[in-house]
Amino acid sequence: MYVSYKSIDLDEHRKEYGSLSKTPFQHQIEAFTQLSKVFVPGSEKGGSGILVLPTGAGKTFTSVNWLSKNIIPKYIKILWLAPSFYLLAQAFQTFFENAGEILPPRKTLNIRCVSSNPSHASASSILLTDDVVIMTVQTAIKNLHLNALDRSGNRVETAFRKFINSCKETGLFVVVDEAHHSPAYGCRKLLIGEEESALGLKNLVPNLHLLGLTATPTYTDKSKRGWLWKIFEDEIIYEVDKTNLQAQNILARPNYIEVPTGKEIQVDDKLYDRLAKEHQDIPEYIIEQIANDSKRNDFIVEVYLKDKSVYGQTIIFADRWFQCVYIKEKLLRKGIRADAIYSHIDADPGSSEAINKKTQTENQIILEDFKKGKIDVLINVRMLTQGVDVPSVQTVFITRQTTSSILMTQMIGRALRGEKAGGSKEANIVLFFDDWKRLIDNWANPEDGGTAIEKPPERGTTPLEYISIRLIEELSRSINGDGSVPIPEFSKIFPTGWYITEIIYAVNESESTEEFTEFVMVYEHTEAKFVRFINSIVGKLSDEWSKEYLDDEWMQPQVDQWLEEYFDYKNDDIGQRLRSDLIKIVRHVAQKQSPPPYHPFEEREIYDLDKLAQRFIHRTFFDLPSELIKEFEKPDLLWKTFYKSFDRFQRAVYATLMEIANGKRPPDPNPNPNPNPNPNPNPDPDPPITQPIIDLIKERDGHKCLCCGLSYGNTRTKKKLRLEIDHIKPRSMGGKNSIDNLQLLCNFCNGLKAQDEISFLCNTTQLRKPKKLELPNLELPFSHKDQYIVFLLTRIVNFFYHCKAVNNIKLNPSLMWEIGLYPGNNPKWLLKEKVTIINFIQNNLGYNVQDITVILSPDIPKKGVEVKKTSGNDRNFTVHP
Repeated sequence: MYVSYKSIDLDEHRKEYGSLSKTPFQHQIEAFTQLSKVFVPGSEKGGSGILVLPTGAGKTFTSVNWLSKNIIPKYIKILWLAPSFYLLAQAFQTFFENAGEILPPRKTLNIRCVSSNPSHASASSILLTDDVVIMTVQTAIKNLHLNALDRSGNRVETAFRKFINSCKETGLFVVVDEAHHSPAYGCRKLLIGEEESALGLKNLVPNLHLLGLTATPTYTDKSKRGWLWKIFEDEIIYEVDKTNLQAQNILARPNYIEVPTGKEIQVDDKLYDRLAKEHQDIPEYIIEQIANDSKRNDFIVEVYLKDKSVYGQTIIFADRWFQCVYIKEKLLRKGIRADAIYSHIDADPGSSEAINKKTQTENQIILEDFKKGKIDVLINVRMLTQGVDVPSVQTVFITRQTTSSILMTQMIGRALRGEKAGGSKEANIVLFFDDWKRLIDNWANPEDGGTAIEKPPERGTTPLEYISIRLIEELSRSINGDGSVPIPEFSKIFPTGWYITEIIYAVNESESTEEFTEFVMVYEHTEAKFVRFINSIVGKLSDEWSKEYLDDEWMQPQVDQWLEEYFDYKNDDIGQRLRSDLIKIVRHVAQKQSPPPYHPFEEREIYDLDKLAQRFIHRTFFDLPSELIKEFEKPDLLWKTFYKSFDRFQRAVYATLMEIANGKRPPDPNPNPNPNPNPNPNPDPDPPITQPIIDLIKERDGHKCLCCGLSYGNTRTKKKLRLEIDHIKPRSMGGKNSIDNLQLLCNFCNGLKAQDEISFLCNTTQLRKPKKLELPNLELPFSHKDQYIVFLLTRIVNFFYHCKAVNNIKLNPSLMWEIGLYPGNNPKWLLKEKVTIINFIQNNLGYNVQDITVILSPDIPKKGVEVKKTSGNDRNFTVHP
């Protein structure tokens, strides 16, 4: 089956399929309303915003259904963009299913699916008569501004560019799937490019509408927020989180089950570079080996048979058509109702034996039988990642690891339909993984799928794991050698901290871009050098460095120059990572327009072997092992993380003790003169926070958050709410566990406060001048919208003044709202931000508030929330936090 082009006779389609493909849920109906507010055909300025729905909540259906009702009937063309060809067929099928929603006078709908994949149409086939063009971002980038001349020396105008130019007459609605990737250089230039020679779509088509779809918004990340909100100017149009839909039983809760296959896979340098450095997926020859392994396939079958009653209706994702057939035959012999479909998107889509192995009709019959419950297990080659709706699926088997977070999310999404969607309360995600004979950390994390995360998935070795690897390598050289290699210096093994880089890379083979978090280790002797280097490049890099794909040969001369100018390559290249580390930092700075954040390793000194050995140097040979076991087993320390086994840890300590005894290590500057000390220590000047203290703080603070006023009594979803004891002055700044330095905050406010010193026990601001207003889009766990706004506004204003400045907030029926401040807080500070607050309330919360007054309100605050409701939509809320 090829997904390339479809011309639909809408009258015939309505007769055969009817109108509505499926009944929308309440969150989808709410999204329709918000979309209609932002995107108004014929308006002077096109709308531009993001729809945020978690995986399984129906982003594609919601947007396509709304487009079919509101945009396509107006003869406005649609361009649907996705970062990977895996996502195209889902959109194609959804447009077909929703074609019955398109009202007369429309008679036809022409849909074209475009990418470099052989199953899709080519970009050159695009026609001006196409109504919906679905294509990958990379294909669109390549074909919008083709830098090529024909034989006459004239600039070639591609079919895609002609289509875009024609939209100046019809209008154009652009949808960007996985929109959190939009700040990437290529996509950004495609959408809003400002160079005269390479104008973006927004410049080429007046009044263009732009809708982003994502399950993973990054709007609280300032470095991304700048570009994201420049592209999507109306910001978030509508949002619902995963927890909310799980609580409503619309989404199932995933139960991740990891199953080791026991298969060993060798990793040579070329494969390692592909997976760890180039961020590409497993090559086809390895996939072929895995798919052909009969013992491994038998193991997959046995895993299903062992717990088939638990798994229920199951989808197994395989990689080759012959693997599907093998697993199917094995299951049939065991009496399992199983079948297989394949050939839609295979791991080797160009293979003649893979394509057309089964006809489209055969596959459709099997799929319908699966939906009707006549089949228990359906094996497929990725084709069910493409939005096929089988709500009764309770389990998915993902038979191999992948580095593609997009593919992982799509596969998991097939099992996430909740009970209200015809599915189950919990979904089993069975993950098979192999034993790779070299450290590979680039595998996509299944738990990232559909979650509103603040950081992209971590790739490469994590800091603590890297310390362990370096430690073990160096210890092996010194302990297992002839004794000539000393125990490695603490300063060369344990970093003082690490930079956290976030970079978008191009994954060429699947026309994808993926964003990864990677770490750069910083040591005592390189810390100042990195600071100097980063200061020298911020704001001074060429735009070329922000691209997702960079050629090594292009990068190396500039990197060599930086190495020579800022570093001592011989001494600073610890672990042979310095060159690649500089590239990570430069690419982060170029893409984010800001330095990477630095994370200090504050507990570092605890793991200095020299200091540890000095503590035990006077222990007897018989006492030492038991003392070391106690140290190694301490639950709050990381000895196990670093050394992996007690034997290795013990040998390292013994070797260090021998070097101290032989004068090869520096002596302890503060030796303990008493070999068997039994001191009578002074009482702890900062006693721990005990339960009586916690109870006292809760009682004092009224069992509610001092910042926003949130308490358990305000919400039904208690799992999302936590009341936490917070240090007013953080411990990292010298704050103590004293009662006057402790306050009760909810987990939302505590997270927002971070390491700032803010006392919400105080009603008067200590700020000398107003700070910048922050508008966090943090969802509070309420079903009642009016409660949402008053507690959210209280939080925003209190953080603005850095104290408990709000006495009360009144939501009046006249839509003239009032914020009452305690005396000592200047109302003019907040009034300067009034327009911003009103826009935030109107655009993000859906209230048509007309004006806000800010007054001083010295009366004594009351407990709780007073509610006076009138008929209709009128409100009269007074809240005393």
